[in-house]
Amino acid sequence: MSPLIIEQYTPEGSPRSKARSASFGIAKAQYEDIRRLVDIEFLAFEQEKTNHILSYRDYDQPAHFERAVKAYEASMAKAESTLRRLKTQRSWRPRVDLTRFRKVVDADSGEVVSWAKTELKTYSYEELASPADIGHEEDPQMNRDWFALNEQLRRDYMGTKQHMYISMVATEPRYQHHGAGTMLLEDILAEADTAGLECYLEATDTAKPLYERHGFVTVNELRFDPAVYGVEGFKRERQTIMVRGAVDARGQRKVRCWEEAVPGKQAQL
Repeated sequence: MSPLIIEQYTPEGSPRSKARSASFGIAKAQYEDIRRLVDIEFLAFEQEKTNHILSYRDYDQPAHFERAVKAYEASMAKAESTLRRLKTQRSWRPRVDLTRFRKVVDADSGEVVSWAKTELKTYSYEELASPADIGHEEDPQMNRDWFALNEQLRRDYMGTKQHMYISMVATEPRYQHHGAGTMLLEDILAEADTAGLECYLEATDTAKPLYERHGFVTVNELRFDPAVYGVEGFKRERQTIMVRGAVDARGQRKVRCWEEAVPGKQAQL
């Protein structure tokens, strides 16, 4: 995989100006951006009330915000360490896990308006055999099961295939529909195509049309009901598992159906 060359950018302020797509630029997100990234994420999911309790994205819970900040700080620090190690190697095609944080900045205001997190991932056989809720052992059972369900479905579909996992694309609501999310997605997909990788993600109903326009295909659905755990007053969470196939030697982009990728396990569609 060729290294992605992205311009470094440091925001200079955050005046409330109207977004214009022509003023947007994409860059590598920095450690000092993390609190702004979490702010954007929580605002983008503001109407997803069930997701608030499942994925700890309730803006009214300061502990949720700090949890996300801490997680991204650790992830970004690990990614930078991995990049430093890779730069000392001759080849950029090692089967190594690598996380990227990208941001879109409004050049007029200097404000970060959108961001994305991706994972270049190859599961080992040991990982596939390990519990799917690793890292969430201290969470309540409902949250452990929610994270484990997401993780297990991706493990089932991808197996040991190297792939690009798009774990987050979030745009601050007042900047939505101006092309920031599309800029991020196209940058990610260009990197995946260069490396010949499948892309995998879980889409909300709101984001699904964007991914469909960029070649993603529905392969399964993810459903989760908090009422099973005695948590009442929330809708059942439903997300669409979508995949964008890699381009093969004939120039075709094939997406494996769930039954083909996971023999003996039917999709929940």
